[in-house]
Amino acid sequence: MKLMIVDDEQLMRQGIIKKVQMSGLPLTIVAEAGDGAAALHKLDEAKPDIVITDIRMPVMDGLVFISEALLTNPGLQFIVISGYGEFEHAQKAIRYGVTDYLLKPVEREELKESLARIIDKIEKRRQQSSLGEQLKHLQNNNQETLRQQMLSKFIQYGAEGTESAAARDEKLSVMKLNCSHFIAVVFELAPLKLPHLSFRQEDEKLLWFAVKNIISTALESTDQEGVLFRHVMHENELVYVFGSQIPVKSEVLNQELNEIMDGIVRHLKLKVSIGCGAAVHRMDGIQQSYQQARQALRNRILYGWNRIYMAASEHGKAELHSVITEEDEALLLRCLSECNSGVLNKWIDRKVEAIAAGEQVSFTHLESFCLEFHLLLRKYLLTQTSIPEWVIGELDDLLKWLHELNDWRDIPEQLKEMLQNIIGHLFKLRHSSEYTVIDEVKRYIDANLNEQISLQTIAERFFFHPSYFSRRFKERFGESFVNYLTAARIRKSEQLLHEPNLQIQQVAELVGFQDAAYFSSVFRKSTGMTPNQYRSKASSSSGQDEA
Repeated sequence: MKLMIVDDEQLMRQGIIKKVQMSGLPLTIVAEAGDGAAALHKLDEAKPDIVITDIRMPVMDGLVFISEALLTNPGLQFIVISGYGEFEHAQKAIRYGVTDYLLKPVEREELKESLARIIDKIEKRRQQSSLGEQLKHLQNNNQETLRQQMLSKFIQYGAEGTESAAARDEKLSVMKLNCSHFIAVVFELAPLKLPHLSFRQEDEKLLWFAVKNIISTALESTDQEGVLFRHVMHENELVYVFGSQIPVKSEVLNQELNEIMDGIVRHLKLKVSIGCGAAVHRMDGIQQSYQQARQALRNRILYGWNRIYMAASEHGKAELHSVITEEDEALLLRCLSECNSGVLNKWIDRKVEAIAAGEQVSFTHLESFCLEFHLLLRKYLLTQTSIPEWVIGELDDLLKWLHELNDWRDIPEQLKEMLQNIIGHLFKLRHSSEYTVIDEVKRYIDANLNEQISLQTIAERFFFHPSYFSRRFKERFGESFVNYLTAARIRKSEQLLHEPNLQIQQVAELVGFQDAAYFSSVFRKSTGMTPNQYRSKASSSSGQDEA
């Protein structure tokens, strides 16, 4: 993969280059620049996948450079370098979508970890963008399924790699020739539970057909041309791409969508939310409208189902301001040092409720607050440990959780859990190395195999973030936490099976299995024998030894 380094200090650039070369990661440094303006000029030619950039630079600083670069390279991944006193700049960078930020001086291992995470993220995205792997395995090869697959890829990833999508679909081809305004509308249905009304358990396709029929009937009666399909990656989502020769008035579109929503709710008794993107002037840009529609739909978390969510225009967007003031930061850092969870929990409740109750608030405001909060906790933990992710997880973990969120009221508990991890684990971090703590976990597992141990219970007991702990455990012992736990239980059960007075059910319970049949299945899969066969073989071998 290609890497660009932007910093006004040549010695800093050389130091980063050396650390990257020593990391052993599959990276090629394709360009350097001393300021944001020079870096912008080199982007088209160098085509980097990742950019490491300083914030404070002459001519054009790092934040302006990032915002300009993302306009033409939306998939570009950034690592920001900042001084400890430049926290507010790092906050803004995170809101721009920067993947990670590092404090000066840049530590070699921290840089390597950050780059490795981004490389993994890029590789997964590239795999997903492959036509054969990005979508679900086709259950059959009929023409409609292939068409939905093609259209889903086109709407999800844009024109790149799918130049034939518009040409291969007859309706898209006509729209591309005849229209100059294109809009994506997303219909998201609440999870379907069959049987429902007159629809039986096996009538899922028929129910989706009924939904499509309501949408098609309403929209095809207008002057616009359109294509409706079910997204194969998001099963509860229908996408309608329509085009027009003249600009579409938002009030007219809103009325048409309201009629569709009323029809779905009234006739099919289903919950639906509708997201509408802004108009684009080229068919190849429809992905942008689609992403806006999906982002608008996230406001359902705040306002609920059976509503239409329109993407905000550039002039109508509510400005995102930092919610965490300097006074808030001082309070939080002091309470963290004092382990005062009561004050911290009340502060979180007040902040989240205040944001949710604000005027013209969108889910983006809550999301931004969560990212700022994570960033602040990370800033504090960096004064205590070099591995803050160990306690609060990585930023990607939080983003994934936010993406799967269904109710904004769940946010305070998630943030409080981060605080609890910090407070409960603070003393361990101050007095133990990372590997010492992992060894402590391992000793606990070995001594308590009869307990109901899981990744979550271990995380709660030792105040770890489960995702980060799972990765570190595998790095330390060469196998996953689950595999190690299973292997340890099987080894212990083999010892217990040498005791003839113990029944199989008792052995199972002593190593943490409540069900003897399930224990036998796991044991057989691991050893190739059932517990009884193993006991017979062990008994036979013992008798031969005595003879």
